[in-house]
Amino acid sequence: MPVRSMSAGSTPGTIGAALTDATLRLRRSGSPSARLDAELLLAHMTGHERSWVLAHPDAPLEEPRAFGDVLGRRAAGEPIAYIRGFKEWRSLRIRTDARALIPRPETELLVEEAMTAIAARLTRDAAPVVAWDVATGSGVLALAMALHFRRALALGALRIIASDVSPRALDLAAENLAAHGVARDVTLVCADLLGPAQVPPPRPDVIVANLPYVATAEVDAGRGSLAFEPRLALDGGPDGLALIRRFLAQLPEGATPGATVLLEIGAGHGDAVAALAPAGASVSMVRDLAGLDRIVRIRLAD
Repeated sequence: MPVRSMSAGSTPGTIGAALTDATLRLRRSGSPSARLDAELLLAHMTGHERSWVLAHPDAPLEEPRAFGDVLGRRAAGEPIAYIRGFKEWRSLRIRTDARALIPRPETELLVEEAMTAIAARLTRDAAPVVAWDVATGSGVLALAMALHFRRALALGALRIIASDVSPRALDLAAENLAAHGVARDVTLVCADLLGPAQVPPPRPDVIVANLPYVATAEVDAGRGSLAFEPRLALDGGPDGLALIRRFLAQLPEGATPGATVLLEIGAGHGDAVAALAPAGASVSMVRDLAGLDRIVRIRLAD
């Protein structure tokens, strides 16, 4: 339905009126970022940046009915990234839809750790380094690594593999890689964790993985974006560790001796995941900005 402003000082049918009313509606729906959501949706619908929306409150809202539709989707809990079709992550525009999880800020920490590990290997090892992004989803980790290590990839010093059990997620990853010009630099394979793949990759020296780690009960509750994102990419079993257990059990056979493994985990999972690491491996934790264990760093025995 059309968005109409009844706010003092606002002219009905303008950007400013729509912003005021949309913020109120989203706040009532429970959005913790109602004002920001309204600004982003208006920017999306008008084809302008947020700064333009804020600078032109008296401009007419050209498509009030269409704006009302997307506002209703957000009020129902659908993530902004799915409504707009993209997410800005590490200054990259990532295509997003229900085929894969929306990239989180926490995962930026994971890719930074991965880049550090790959750089160390490239400096140390004479042989080409193989990095494997397990459960790639939208492909953001492989994409960021490919952009960062373009020279090493061109020289054949590095190979990047990205896998997922979901063919639909792999299609989305392929779209994101192509959109940023690195489709030829990443090998995509359909595989269940480190299990058999359609195109068997070499054993990796660096593994980065963001596996499902949300407990089943929390996924069932369907709060916020969990009601819209793919269950396959969220549900980590009763305690959130089912996929992580299988993954860690595969490491001795699936990775090279001395491989570096980087795994994003849920809050409170640090001790449990450390206890599951393969025998002889060294384990350390990387904390996020909130001071929570977020990345498990595992170095397998040589």
